[in-house]
Amino acid sequence: MKMLVQLGVAALLFVPPPATPTGPLARSRWQRVLTAPQPLSEAEQCVIVDADLYAHAAPGLRDVRLVQDGYEIPYATDVSFDDRTGDAGAPPADDRSLYETVKILPLVPSQSSGATKGGSAAVPGRFYQEDLLSAHVPVERVRLEPAPAANTEVSLRAAARMNLAQAEELRTTLGPSRAAAPFTIGANLQDEADITVVVQAAVARAKAGVSGAIVSPRGAPPAPQSIVLEMRRREICFQPVSSSPVRLLLGDATALPPRYDYALHYQPKSSPLLATMGPMQPNPDYVAPVRAPRFRMTARLRLAIAFAVAVAAFFLTAIPLLKLTKR
Repeated sequence: MKMLVQLGVAALLFVPPPATPTGPLARSRWQRVLTAPQPLSEAEQCVIVDADLYAHAAPGLRDVRLVQDGYEIPYATDVSFDDRTGDAGAPPADDRSLYETVKILPLVPSQSSGATKGGSAAVPGRFYQEDLLSAHVPVERVRLEPAPAANTEVSLRAAARMNLAQAEELRTTLGPSRAAAPFTIGANLQDEADITVVVQAAVARAKAGVSGAIVSPRGAPPAPQSIVLEMRRREICFQPVSSSPVRLLLGDATALPPRYDYALHYQPKSSPLLATMGPMQPNPDYVAPVRAPRFRMTARLRLAIAFAVAVAAFFLTAIPLLKLTKR
């Protein structure tokens, strides 16, 4: 009986400890849960990327990983382009690409200083807005919403300043048949960008009494309009291995872009099966990196070092004197 107890204790000592999260499970700070459309939870599916994913991820989404049942699964990324031009040239005026909203900038009347005794006055037909765009978030088009009214045009100036050495600017004219214009700020942007948009209503080309796209029919108040910053639709497509939830992990600044055979052989579909992406939330398996404690020189340590130096100097001086005394 005693031998059996000893064997049991030895067996417990050699039982391996529970596996701790490793890889992207432990290094990713954030997660978003992907919900597959039922009952096709195990079919190949895609999820649409939004601006919030770019804002929390590393540049170019290089740290995005998909995990299901504790294992990483491969994925491919598809970007929407007009079939007539692809990604080789500028989009046509009637661009058929799909776009997603990055940010909506409500336009407000532009003020001119010193025009009145009050110090400022609204400039007729001129509207503007300023905002801050998060780093890593791409912008590829600006759109006036709603579109300019019939027989009217507006001039648009959009500017983005990332730092003292990097800036983008767009000057164009928008009309009823062209309410959007290409305006590119890359996804690899390392810094936040200051966005400024100015819209100036032009004179109507036909009916008198209409003085710009932002001006409603005569006698009505100005119609509220906004500038919409957009990015091309991007989809992350994958093949689930089971019906359990898929976790999209991100937030690892040290991650390198993944390379999957699945991405090399993936064939985009015109109408893919779309999963939904849940809100951004902390990854429960995240393990913060352990940093080595920094050495601190305290007052007590300085005193101890000074005392040790004094003792060493005393002995180094006393020993030769003792030898001379003995002689």
